[in-house]
Amino acid sequence: MPLLVDDRRVDLARHAGDVVRAHPHLEEKAKLLRSQPAQIVEPKGLLYVQQREFAVTTPKDGSVSILGSDDATTCHIVVLRHTGSGATCLTHCDGSDTEAEVSLIMSSVKSFSDTTGYGRLEVHLVGGFNDDRQLSQKLTNQLLRAFDLQPDDVHLVTFCVTELNDREEKDIHFPIIYGIAVNVKTAEIFPATFPEKGPDEALRSAHVLTGATNLSTSPLAEPPHFVSHIRSTLTFLKEHPFPSRSLFPDRKPRIYKKNEEGLWEQVCSDKS
Repeated sequence: MPLLVDDRRVDLARHAGDVVRAHPHLEEKAKLLRSQPAQIVEPKGLLYVQQREFAVTTPKDGSVSILGSDDATTCHIVVLRHTGSGATCLTHCDGSDTEAEVSLIMSSVKSFSDTTGYGRLEVHLVGGFNDDRQLSQKLTNQLLRAFDLQPDDVHLVTFCVTELNDREEKDIHFPIIYGIAVNVKTAEIFPATFPEKGPDEALRSAHVLTGATNLSTSPLAEPPHFVSHIRSTLTFLKEHPFPSRSLFPDRKPRIYKKNEEGLWEQVCSDKS
């Protein structure tokens, strides 16, 4: 079953700009999203999602109320939500295996939902810009195709990607929105930044960095803290050349939970 806008199948042959111009409410929603200043999201109640990660929860979650991710240049942030159950998934896609990622988040949201009852699946796509290598456009196309191939109807509700998320300054292109958050309880989506990106921010960043061929797909468009972030991640890798020994002794996982203040704290693996 196809990817839909206004109950009509999305024309995958069109560029992002042509898609929204064919559906004025999509263009208006993208414009409204771009006009909002980024909100600073504090760590209480937050589950931060890094590149190549995803998280899913429901409004009944007593610990997590916000899912969020940022530092997306050519990457796209995807929010998939079932309007009946409120089950919400956020993922940070970089194009490494888009079709598999979309299938995974679809099955994750459906596992929290009764898709035979009330409600529908809605998707929100944000990120990318007019980069010289057209990586953003490629990822936009991959995501549209991947959702169009799903066995369930998926309704495209927010589409603020690539040329719709682009600004130019001194002949250099940048994204307008680098990060978003979704309030799981209200379904509100808004531009956001995150002072805290834990738990285990450096470890999770190192996991992505060690599999990368480049430190950045768009170095001129990276946010100001990009260099310090890469430096801290490389320092972490230097301090832990054998993480399976230093960080995962006896192959035990690192487990975290939200405490009463809504902040992450590590749980002793022996007690899990």
